[in-house]
Amino acid sequence: MLDRSDIHPLAGQALGSRLQSDAWLVVVVGPTASGKTELALRIAEALGGEIVGCDALQIRAGLPILTAKPTADEQARVPHHLIGALPASPAASAAQYVALADAALAALSRRSCPAVLCGGTGLYLRALCEGLFPGPAADPALRASLRAEAAVHGWPTLHARLSQIDPQAASRIHPTDPVRIERALEIHAQSGKTQSQWFAEHAAERARGPRYRTLRIALDPGPEPGRARIAARTEQMFARGLLDEVAAQRAHGPLCDAPLGYDIACQILDGSLSLDAGKAQLVQQTAQYARRQRTWLRKEPDLRWYRSADEVPVATLLATLRDINQSI
Repeated sequence: MLDRSDIHPLAGQALGSRLQSDAWLVVVVGPTASGKTELALRIAEALGGEIVGCDALQIRAGLPILTAKPTADEQARVPHHLIGALPASPAASAAQYVALADAALAALSRRSCPAVLCGGTGLYLRALCEGLFPGPAADPALRASLRAEAAVHGWPTLHARLSQIDPQAASRIHPTDPVRIERALEIHAQSGKTQSQWFAEHAAERARGPRYRTLRIALDPGPEPGRARIAARTEQMFARGLLDEVAAQRAHGPLCDAPLGYDIACQILDGSLSLDAGKAQLVQQTAQYARRQRTWLRKEPDLRWYRSADEVPVATLLATLRDINQSI
């Protein structure tokens, strides 16, 4: 049963100037293909609310099949925000996401419209609710240099360098995770401080309380059932015209930071990869992506985990939310 103890532990405390809105957000998160969209739709319909996306792939324009955007029918059921809100490339930063999400949530709040946050990008959720990490901005030239070096020597070599500079960061970053290795090295090169030092300083700001008060639900069917769901969705993607979608996108020019599966589809189109082999690779890569999402989200506080949307006590959740809002 959901009650006040299931809500953010700072909910009953004075939250100071960080709090962006009195309205509570219902948050639905989980690894890809876990059933988040349907659950968010059910909750939003019951609340008379609208859905705000929290997904790094879906916020980019184009490729609706490949990025598993809510369908036209689903968006007709409940209004959605931050779906295809930014250009197809490059990838959207957490800062871009927070700015857009703050604006969308403020607009909903002005209409007294409940908001349901839905997606699988844990970094976006953390940045929105806890604030942005105040590190130096990205340096495209430095990143290009690091990537060129990695192309020659491999990311594990750069990870070994990070181990010498910032052992704490290296211990939480996989040796083949280029995005996080690159960022940690970039931060140190630009500022002279390690990423771990920046995180420690940011912790004091986070201790002031969250930017939004949230009631958090997480879906995760588990690795093997999740993989089966991913395989079924992959078949559906190809049946719905994934290859035609990618071919049309490719005709507009190359994508920077192409989304998961784009390169596989291109190889199939070029004939360098068979359809069956491409499907198998996409399932494998998506399962790996889901595992990373699962690992990240398991570290997030105050998530109530369920294996399927059917297990979520939606009526109890809504009653709890009404009780909380009446006492504010």
